[in-house]
Amino acid sequence: IEDLQQLAIFAGQYDSLNKLLEELLLLGELYGQEVGSNRQTNDDEPPIVLSTVHQAKGLEWHSVFIICLLEGFFPSQRSLDEPGGEEEERRIFYVATTRSREELYLSYPIIRAGGYGASVVQQPSRFLQELPETLYETWHLEEEPNGATNRNGGASQDFDPNIDPIWDDNEPLGEPWLTD
Repeated sequence: IEDLQQLAIFAGQYDSLNKLLEELLLLGELYGQEVGSNRQTNDDEPPIVLSTVHQAKGLEWHSVFIICLLEGFFPSQRSLDEPGGEEEERRIFYVATTRSREELYLSYPIIRAGGYGASVVQQPSRFLQELPETLYETWHLEEEPNGATNRNGGASQDFDPNIDPIWDDNEPLGEPWLTD
């Protein structure tokens, strides 16, 4: 039942069944199982697993990338309109951010294409804004005016990739904000 409820929450973010199915097909893999693909595998390299935050509970990976952390997307506007929805989304965010063993990347676009070709400045998720600034380092990716990425793969010089992580793997990151 809980899985069906999570599927309903996930599916509720889409305007139509076609958009939901397109997104699922774009994921490429669900729980590490290939979907309609003839991808060649190399036994020496672990596969890249694409997952939703709703599917991640109980799973763990070396590196985790959580993308599109925008207000209205995560938490979704629909969840904000429901009683207890924001806290449920916060719980899911917590679960998602604790799935990595080594590296966690949280990202969002600053500008996103809007309707009729307009660009819309985006607001980062409130969940990102709640994180203490001492727990992460900020990277800004930039595109060169000609559309090519710069020699650092698009990364600006606002950070030093040789800096050691700001956390100690042997110490907890702080008190969780979720309760049982």
